[in-house]
Amino acid sequence: MSRTVFYRLRRRLEQYGPDGVHPKRRQARRVLRRHQLGSRRQRLAVLERVSAVTTGVLTERIAKPVRHVAAEQPGDLLSLDTFYVGKLKGVGKVWQITGCDAASSFGWARLIVGEVTAAAVRGFLRQVVRSGYRQAGWRLSRVLTDNGKEFKGAFATGCDRLGIRVTRTKPRHAWTNGFVERLQKTLLHEHWRIAFRRQYFTSRHGLQASLDCFLQFYNHERTHRGYRLRGRTPATVFKGAVAA
Repeated sequence: MSRTVFYRLRRRLEQYGPDGVHPKRRQARRVLRRHQLGSRRQRLAVLERVSAVTTGVLTERIAKPVRHVAAEQPGDLLSLDTFYVGKLKGVGKVWQITGCDAASSFGWARLIVGEVTAAAVRGFLRQVVRSGYRQAGWRLSRVLTDNGKEFKGAFATGCDRLGIRVTRTKPRHAWTNGFVERLQKTLLHEHWRIAFRRQYFTSRHGLQASLDCFLQFYNHERTHRGYRLRGRTPATVFKGAVAA
């Protein structure tokens, strides 16, 4: 045992007693998550509610109900954003346009080489996303974006012509568009960072083919444990009886 480990364990023993030097009990963590107590914030919330029974004091943080994005069925809201993949040798600057349906977590993505423009985002929305909704029997009625220039001009005009309402997030409030932000994070960590270590890409077509393959897995095979899907795949909710 190194001196560092010895003194760390001794400090824990002095502060917490014998329980402080036990290894983490993973079974206990599973029990906590099963009862919605997996995070410190959840445990503190329960503590405050119990304290409110005896003291009559309920903090504002606990009194407020949990707010979620309102999307009862696919098409009610599409979260849309752009993501800079990187500058690749022989290809150039690569951007990713990403869309995520808020009700089902079903996702789409298209790669653009060069600068992403409002016309490119409009084309992605009309040719890829909107056609996907129509094939599944849904109608896209609202889009949520940030205030980037690529979501103005030709994009806003195109949405107006298609009868799609555009809602914008507040400046410096990226978490408001959390559905697509989480999807982009998943694509970065579970796909791109792995794909770039396995394959050398020389064209946008190769990149897009790799991305499409992962999205097929994400939408049709990868189950989600969130409050909307609860163990189902996005395609199960998005395509319903049509293809799921």
